[in-house]
Amino acid sequence: MIDGVRGTRVIEGDEANKYLDIVNTFHNVAKEYDFEYIKIPTLEKEELFTRSVGEHSDIVTKQMYTFPDKKGRNLVLRPEGTAGVVRHHIEKKYTTIKKYYYSDQMFRYERPQKGRYREFHQVGAETLGHKNDSVKEIFSTIQLSNDFLESCVPTETKFTFEINSIGNNDDRVKFNKDLVKYLKVHKDKLSEDSLTRLEKNPTRILDSKDSNDLEILVDAPKLSEYRSNTSSDNYEKIINLISNAKISYKENPMLVRGLDYYNDFTFEIVPNGSSGSQDALGGGGQYDKLSSLLGGRDINGIGVAFGVDRIMDLY
Repeated sequence: MIDGVRGTRVIEGDEANKYLDIVNTFHNVAKEYDFEYIKIPTLEKEELFTRSVGEHSDIVTKQMYTFPDKKGRNLVLRPEGTAGVVRHHIEKKYTTIKKYYYSDQMFRYERPQKGRYREFHQVGAETLGHKNDSVKEIFSTIQLSNDFLESCVPTETKFTFEINSIGNNDDRVKFNKDLVKYLKVHKDKLSEDSLTRLEKNPTRILDSKDSNDLEILVDAPKLSEYRSNTSSDNYEKIINLISNAKISYKENPMLVRGLDYYNDFTFEIVPNGSSGSQDALGGGGQYDKLSSLLGGRDINGIGVAFGVDRIMDLY
């Protein structure tokens, strides 16, 4: 007998009905918010993700399925959806705001466990090309996310938006300089992963789950103290909108997300009582420089993606 590939699964019967209910709910909610469906390729060039997600990110260095085609070009099975949507937007040379949503399989070489597979299912939404109304579009993405989860998770399941502002690119350059200076004093106590990130992507150390790292980070420089006035002002505006809408949230100053293309506002949605990011139902944020990283013009972007498998496990 030939076994299935580890980290993949067949969805059938009641599980298939759950899957369809969740995906169809997202389709309906996205359409209510004027998003249009997009189907992105499963195969992409490796460069798309080394330039967008970050060549030193865990996704690129540890998790991507990368292989040469018959002409020696390095291809990947897409590990996430945003970069492919933005690449398409650049190719089409759109100059007006576009709102896309998708539902697709993604692929990452991770340790299989409950709610985490090597072939997994995502639904997501991306807003590209908005001008000076980032706060409005960010809040709209939060509302869409809240409406979707309220419509598809069990009624007894409560969830919270964990939010943060990681500042703009210039803010993080200044922050990283001081963070590295501080952490080098404690270099002998850092975890192996954090030692690697110290040289290549120091901000990601804030996301460490290692107990020694967390103890060291207590007295580390605070990212919030490096945010520009514009970033801080927009963050406060978003908080006010979320609060007035009675959406459950809490600020998480250590939330930086695992994708290098984010700037300013980031968020994750976690079930109440969960252990954090590893249990997140979804997440997203701003990515105003992603288009230029991929060879396009500068355009504002905000997106969110949800793990369908994680949501299915709530039932």
